[in-house]
Formats: sequence, structure tokens, C-alpha cells
Amino acid sequence: MSAIMFSASRQRGVGMVEILIALLVVAVGVLGYAGMQLYALRGAEDASYRTIATLIARDGLERTLINENPDAYAIYFDEGQWPDAPVARGGAYPNTCIGNNVCNPQQAANADINELAWLAANSLPNGMVMGRDDCAGPLTPSCLVVSWGETTVPSDCVGAGGIDPDSACVVLEVLRP
Repeated sequence: MSAIMFSASRQRGVGMVEILIALLVVAVGVLGYAGMQLYALRGAEDASYRTIATLIARDGLERTLINENPDAYAIYFDEGQWPDAPVARGGAYPNTCIGNNVCNPQQAANADINELAWLAANSLPNGMVMGRDDCAGPLTPSCLVVSWGETTVPSDCVGAGGIDPDSACVVLEVLRP
């Protein structure tokens, strides 16, 4: 019979190295989860901004359709009529043609531009809105462009190559008479 030798000191419990490795694995998992949460929050914020921008662009389109005067159409889609920088946040809503203030179609178009610029500035960070006559689409339609953040209108949104998919903007193309 051969003798089996046993060690005098047997390991009892978990060693320090095993604990440190387990903590490292848990820490990496927690960091990964935190990164996913941050990515999800950024996506939700971007979706919110896109929704608000789409509503502002749609509001602008409806205003152009209500104002049926052909001379007013030219005002809505002339880049020179729109602010070239974000308007100041806050302040009173510019209600030029509301109530007893009756405006002709051209004055109504200018009032709509002021109201849409105010909406964009107060609803989006660095929000801007602009109408353009040539949006470089397949049919070269007119468009309403709403941007936010670091994106400028219209240079970062609509260029010679079409609509930039990486810009923080919404472009609503309009085929008009």
C-alpha cells in the first residue's frame, strides 16, 4: 500500500486573488451598463429634439399653406428673410398678427417667420429655422430646415450633396406651386 501524503495546511475559504478578480469582473460589468444607460439617454434626447424640430417645421409648412398669396410664398422660402443666428431665448411671444392686429399676406409671412424663429430658439438648444428655395433634393424642392445644437442653418444641413445625415437638423421638403 502506498502512502498518500496530505499537505498539513489546507486552503479554507476564498483567497484574496479570487476576490479581486471577481471585483474586477463586476466593475467592468457595471461600467458597461453605465455606458449603455448614457447612450440610451443621448438617444432619447436626440429623439426629443427631432420630434420638436419636426413639429416646428410642420407648423411652418401649415402657415405657408394658410397664407395662399404667391408673394407671401416667396417670403417664406427666401433665406434672407430668416434670422441668420439663433434669436435670444425668452422674451414675449411675437404675436404681431393676432387678435385685432390685421395683417396683409406679406406682413403675416414676416410675422410667421418671427414666431417660428422664436419657437425654435425657445424649444431647442441653439434652435434655428429657415426656409430655402432650393434644397438640393431630387426634385430641387423648397424646404423648411430646423436645426439645433452646433449645427448651423443651412450650411450644415443642406448642401450641394443633399441633406447631411450626420447633422442635428430636420429638413421638411415642400413641393409648392
